[in-house]
Amino acid sequence: MVERIKFHHELARLFVTHLHNNEVTLAGITFILSPVVISEATGILDVGEKWKKGQDIDREYYEPYIKARYKDKMKRVFPFKFLENRFAPLMKIIIKYFTYEGRFSHLYAYHIRLLMHFTRVRMMNIPYFMFRNIEKMAHFVKKKPYPQ
Repeated sequence: MVERIKFHHELARLFVTHLHNNEVTLAGITFILSPVVISEATGILDVGEKWKKGQDIDREYYEPYIKARYKDKMKRVFPFKFLENRFAPLMKIIIKYFTYEGRFSHLYAYHIRLLMHFTRVRMMNIPYFMFRNIEKMAHFVKKKPYPQ
């Protein structure tokens, strides 16, 4: 199991380090990356608002998810304890399985934006979001030296 995880990690690293102009060639096979391709591969519809990390969210959208006593303390990053208890289980699923972070101490604007999508308040184009995150990750990984 550990070896399989290491293999998947290495394959993901190879994919993002070789991503150029939305194309990757590995083992002689060229993969094209786009929201449309992600939609076709996952079956998730390529519809909804095109939103990416770093984009602002109006405060009015945060408020339904935040405990009343913390609404005046809102910033782009805030403690998990500010979140209404009824949304905590869904947020933990978003963080653990969708954003794949595992850090539960703080929430970011994009966590709230995903929560808005999954509570059907404001639908988001998930293939576009995933595509932009992969682009961002590729840029980040290429800047860092890889330990041998």
